[in-house]
Amino acid sequence: MFKQIWKYLGLFVLVSIFVVACGKTEAPAEITYDENAPITVWIDQDRQPYIDAYKAANPDKADLIEEAIVDREQFPSKVLLFNNTNQGWPDVVFGEPRFVGRVADAAHNFPLDLKPWVDADVLNNYDGMAGCTFGDQIFCVRNDLAQYVLYYNKPLMDEFGYAVPTTWEEYQDLSDKVAAEHPGYLLGTFGDGWTFLAYFDPSGCPSHELVDDNTFKVDMSDGRCVRAAKLVDHMIANKTLWNTDYFDATFVQQQNDNKVLMVPMASWAWGVFNGTYYLTAEHQLGVSPPLKWEDQEQAIDVAQGGSGWMVSRHTKNPKLATELIVWLTTNEDLWSTIPNFPAYKPIQSLFQDQVSGNDIFANDPFPAMQEAAGLLGPLDKWPRFDLISPLTEVVKGAYQENATIESVLNMVAEKLTPLAQTEGYEVVNQ
Repeated sequence: MFKQIWKYLGLFVLVSIFVVACGKTEAPAEITYDENAPITVWIDQDRQPYIDAYKAANPDKADLIEEAIVDREQFPSKVLLFNNTNQGWPDVVFGEPRFVGRVADAAHNFPLDLKPWVDADVLNNYDGMAGCTFGDQIFCVRNDLAQYVLYYNKPLMDEFGYAVPTTWEEYQDLSDKVAAEHPGYLLGTFGDGWTFLAYFDPSGCPSHELVDDNTFKVDMSDGRCVRAAKLVDHMIANKTLWNTDYFDATFVQQQNDNKVLMVPMASWAWGVFNGTYYLTAEHQLGVSPPLKWEDQEQAIDVAQGGSGWMVSRHTKNPKLATELIVWLTTNEDLWSTIPNFPAYKPIQSLFQDQVSGNDIFANDPFPAMQEAAGLLGPLDKWPRFDLISPLTEVVKGAYQENATIESVLNMVAEKLTPLAQTEGYEVVNQ
């Protein structure tokens, strides 16, 4: 699995110049690689069983791995501290891909390019790698995905005689029928930054497009942004969209009251339906692929979450570190026990084995989720700052001012532009 470069290890390796997010930066002057060097792995509590499983399967490596449960929100600032003291970097880090960009810039300069260490056949078999790819370098491998699918209430759809839409245009047409024939029933919610992305990213709206690793594009006058705004404004006006995030108690109550016909949400959300939205599991949850616009050849999907693994460019044992992250993301025995959707394509069917027989589902969810996994677009790559809080402010501000979403689109650029400039991006709007 590992390329032959390891046979050269034990020698001093001069890593000349790294090209990272904000340009060329100096790499560590010299690193002595040592395949017997211990490594430190930063994880959260939920990943502890993963590491335990690796140790059990590889007892000869167990003593070399020390795990630490950390708050990964502090990871970028910790890297700066370690850079200042020239010590302390973890060797392996678990986290969402949105963290990768935040530590791949010139100031942090943390992740190791995995391409020299992981076979191309393996690297090429992960879905959702946009957030791991920086130029021609690969800074992480994906662990699991959180691709959106369209969840629908099968008994309600059957009772009302509605077909599941396949395009956003059909979705809007259905909203008019629901508003006229069954007022009070819903087709989703729009109330925060995540729900903003759920409607605008599938349209291809360049609200947060990374043209390259140093150029941030936001152009809310783009027709793809305007049509998404018109869609949500139309459905807010006909009262088929709720006005909160997915977990607000009022939206949960709408689900409990069987008032929600459908909602686009992430692949993990079936677990929310199973016990929170639906208090009993009676084969009522249908799952359909993401919607597309009629002028698109295929849907553009969005994600809420998902995770990945990084290796530090400062590690003295890249062989063990990369062996560990490949094992954690590809091992069939491990993923036979995990209910998340794996990013590694050859083992994605294990998800089907685990969840498809669950009594919550009206149909097999796997085909739709697998199709969605391959539809994650370039907007799934996040910039070096938070998107959700400023987008939430725009959405909530529109509601407070009783304004349409289309009328406040300019606020998106006003919120995101200074954040991007602070992080060193050149901001363009064309």
